Amino acid sequence: MKKLLLLALAACLPFSVAMAQSSANFHLYYGNVDGSAMSVGLDRDIAIPVWMATDATPGNPDSVTFVHMPLSSDDLIITGRSNGFFEGSAYPDDGPSHGTIDGLDRWDDRSFLALDHNQPVAGWTSQSILGFAYLTDPRDPQNFIYNLGVPQLVASFMVHTVNDPALIGTTTCVAFQEGFNAANGSTLWGMQDGVRGVNPTKQFPCMYFSPNADPVWTVFPTSATGDAGVEFCFDLAGTDGDPLNDLHIVYSGIGTYTEAVGGPGGVTSGTWCGTLAAGAGVLSFLLDDGTVQIPLDVPYTVTAIGLEIGCVNYFPGAVAQVPIYLHTAALLTGGFEILINTDPTALNLTSVTWEPRINNGHEYHQWIQDPIMAGSDRFVWIANINDGVTTPPAAPGHAAIMTLYYQVSSSLPFGMHIPIDFLYTDYTDNTISNETGYLFIHPLLTAGCVNTVNPDDFKGDPNMNCYTYEVADAVLVARRLIEGYIVWSEDDAMANVLPCDRHAAGNDPLQESAGDLNANSFVDIADLVRFINILNGYIMPKLDPLSGQAVFTMNNGSVNINSPVEVGGVLVRINHDGEIGTPVANNGMEIMSHDANGVLSVIVYSMNGTRIPAGNQTLFTINGQGTLAEVSAADSYGRLLDATASLETLPTQFAVNQNYPNPFNAKTLIRFDLPEAGNVTINVYSITGQLVETLGGQYEAGRQSVTWDASNVTSGVYFYKVSVGDHSQTMKMTLVK
Repeated sequence: MKKLLLLALAACLPFSVAMAQSSANFHLYYGNVDGSAMSVGLDRDIAIPVWMATDATPGNPDSVTFVHMPLSSDDLIITGRSNGFFEGSAYPDDGPSHGTIDGLDRWDDRSFLALDHNQPVAGWTSQSILGFAYLTDPRDPQNFIYNLGVPQLVASFMVHTVNDPALIGTTTCVAFQEGFNAANGSTLWGMQDGVRGVNPTKQFPCMYFSPNADPVWTVFPTSATGDAGVEFCFDLAGTDGDPLNDLHIVYSGIGTYTEAVGGPGGVTSGTWCGTLAAGAGVLSFLLDDGTVQIPLDVPYTVTAIGLEIGCVNYFPGAVAQVPIYLHTAALLTGGFEILINTDPTALNLTSVTWEPRINNGHEYHQWIQDPIMAGSDRFVWIANINDGVTTPPAAPGHAAIMTLYYQVSSSLPFGMHIPIDFLYTDYTDNTISNETGYLFIHPLLTAGCVNTVNPDDFKGDPNMNCYTYEVADAVLVARRLIEGYIVWSEDDAMANVLPCDRHAAGNDPLQESAGDLNANSFVDIADLVRFINILNGYIMPKLDPLSGQAVFTMNNGSVNINSPVEVGGVLVRINHDGEIGTPVANNGMEIMSHDANGVLSVIVYSMNGTRIPAGNQTLFTINGQGTLAEVSAADSYGRLLDATASLETLPTQFAVNQNYPNPFNAKTLIRFDLPEAGNVTINVYSITGQLVETLGGQYEAGRQSVTWDASNVTSGVYFYKVSVGDHSQTMKMTLVK
């Protein structure tokens, strides 16, 4: 009914066309103002811009407050019409609007009228805009169209092009003409006095049907991450090889896309921004050149900002390391205030480490003990204060911001669960700020704990995966020996795979205990040998403590061991300057090495149970020079040997030493010194002078030894004669069975 009344009102308005002003001074442009062809595609919806330019005469007071603008199009080229949109900033509850400039959208009433078929001639269809700047007083002149000849975009008609391949590559300027509406006639603009009217000059659009090169996305994220409740943004851009195309990025979904550049010219760009709840989804965009639309899907993940206290396992009497994590996806954190509480009779906070993620506590940090009650602690950190030094905020991520060191009461039984909770006294507790100080956030809070455990429950599982005595445990123990205690820290950030929940920050003492199979309070080479024995199914017999000494020497790049028994594994550390090369194992053994800070750490072992024979053996060779800094060895059963590093120089003369042990049962070491390499013969005689056995071979210069196995001879006194070149010497030994 409202539209009918407006149509009747328009028909009765007493406008006198071009009174006082010439219609030639008013201009109506459809399409591009400069008259260039619009680049369009087949079978596509396109917008026909409507531009108005009022009289440019200086001092001219005329404003347009009424319009009727009919546009007719050829049904053979334009196959569909669907109203359009008005430019401007709409009032609340007003009709459809588009853009940000002042167009017809601010008028009291503006409408797209019903289509007029076969107007003004058969085979053509008219679509019309009817608008009134004001219908009731008071009038608002700021909404009148008054631009002194500068074209002003006020609306757009939407039409649909025909799907006719014959049009590709052609330009038509005869698809549009002035339309006609049965109730309102042809084009008319009314002046602000309500009396005068003009029929402006009209320019109709040309259309170029482009062969079209598909537009290409040039700037886009492969994925997006954000923090719940915090706005995050990303940029988008695209190009088109057809510069006449009207190129835009089309989006309708959560958040807002704001176009910075778009339209003809072959380039479009803009920014998407949104403030979303925690969750995941996909943001879908279209790069639209008027002919094709190239889709872009951006998967996004929004996570809740959180503070989390770690939950760790320790044995009574230990110092528990409890991390506090800050979980952010994109937020730059400028500060926090944290208040926690625990049972002071079970846990005593002795120290705090401010982690690198928060610049090790710079520029300002404060730890306040017992601010509320015994066992409570408050922590405050600010990244940047006004001290002339700029310190960056905490980067996004999930790493720890602090580590708390609690002394666990030694009187606690195994199996205790001691909570560490967040404590609230007012709204500022347990909050964070972004780097600007304008965003104040209450993060999701996850409390922590310390559980008291029995170290024996973890024995054989140093990698904390709930599978004991598997090959990965042996490998990790080997790395612990050559890389140091720090390898346990790799467990800190590992995710648990339920039902196993042993991975946790600060588990280092438990892991050391789990790898300490010989129960001497630390991981050593004997523990590695025991892991290997268990992996290979060797049964550990009941053994007396081992006696005897393994002597390590290093000569001309060769690292040697002289041991009275078979050796299951050794650990050697060599101090060196400059390059030392990669060690090469001997005797079919395996080797693992780590060179850092002038110390080469080497483990010689065998995962299949191969042993280093008793006597003087070469362990490995290297190309460089160095000195033995630390040595340790374990026998084939995983018992530690008394190991020493010999710093003696090469012998200067031939000598034969007393065998060891002596007296002996079954096996003994025959030891001798060689000033130079040679072919050595060792003859063993009975007390009657009968030759019992001949040993020997080629030996390098140095202090050498060979094992005589007397299992097949009877007890008694025997003599061994060691000969090399022109030298020989005889010694006595006693076999007791």
